[in-house]
Amino acid sequence: MARVELTPEENLLLLREIEANRAFILLAYQSDPALLKVADPQIRRLFENGHEATRKIGDG
Repeated sequence: MARVELTPEENLLLLREIEANRAFILLAYQSDPALLKVADPQIRRLFENGHEATRKIGDG
């Protein structure tokens, strides 16, 4: 496969698109507990760690 080089502007646009997709997926998991129950274990851990971090901040 040929290597494709992107311009800095294209890289920035790609990173913004990736972040928007990531945010959408995380929002979907947050808003649907049933979806989170069947999610990949790594995704569930991500949310568990997020809840732990939130609790620690609240306790401080």
